[in-house]
Amino acid sequence: MKIFDNLDNEKKGFLYGLIGIIIFSVTPPATKIALGFPIPQMSAEFITFGRSSVAGFISLFYLIYFKKKFPNPKQLLTLSIISISLTICFPLFLALGLLHSTSVHSAVILGFLPLATAIIASFYFKHKASAGFWICAVLGGLMVIIYSLLHSKNFYNAFKISYSDIFLFMSVMSASIGYNVGAKLSRDNDSITVISSALVIILPFHLLLAIHYFPKYSIHLVSWLAFFYVATFSQWVGLFMWFRGLHLGGPVKVSQIQLLMTFFTFGFSILMLGESLDWLTIIFSLVIIVIIYISKKMDVAKDN
Repeated sequence: MKIFDNLDNEKKGFLYGLIGIIIFSVTPPATKIALGFPIPQMSAEFITFGRSSVAGFISLFYLIYFKKKFPNPKQLLTLSIISISLTICFPLFLALGLLHSTSVHSAVILGFLPLATAIIASFYFKHKASAGFWICAVLGGLMVIIYSLLHSKNFYNAFKISYSDIFLFMSVMSASIGYNVGAKLSRDNDSITVISSALVIILPFHLLLAIHYFPKYSIHLVSWLAFFYVATFSQWVGLFMWFRGLHLGGPVKVSQIQLLMTFFTFGFSILMLGESLDWLTIIFSLVIIVIIYISKKMDVAKDN
């Protein structure tokens, strides 16, 4: 993008990452609308495989039209990991989690994603993280768990982690793995080719399941619009921006931009779904974001 030409790589990384995060922040409310709000519309399975099928065809067109070189066969395993984590596990777990949870509630759980991404990056990229970073990682995880327990008391009148929260936790771990693997592969291939290739290699699988789970009844136009948003922007454009940002600015640093996603998602959830915020959600969101901000200041160096 020409507007980034005069910026150094770190600033470019943060800007690409910010655009990606704004796109991703609409994903929970858009997925909720596709699922049906308040009347059930699409199934979680169709949203998962349908969105990846649409993005897969866009990717195939892109690779052919611009004559992009497909990553070499040695990178097929890496592409498969990206495909499984970001085009199956993350959208499926997110959709299942949102079936019985609000978009606002999911935003708090997803707020742990930057720390989860940094934790995975410290191992995957062989970074040496300070003791302070690991203390923040543990505290951040505990805050998310405590919030889930307290919020479940509001909904179910019992202190327990709901199935919705378990699915949301699984979506966080899936995304953090996919982000790091994708960032590494983007070192040797441009990021849009990486995500496009990952979508193309698994397209036949997605397409067959999308046809199988295709709705057998009429779907409201607004749900289709939400579906095509998550198919084109969440599954393709946003990932391209995010991978590019992680590559240019570094996964550990750029991943912290995700702390803004919670607030963006709050805003979009209120605007798009009419949801509301409670004090428990606001307080825990702020605590988690402060912990993530502090973790960003901790030393994380490459292992030589």
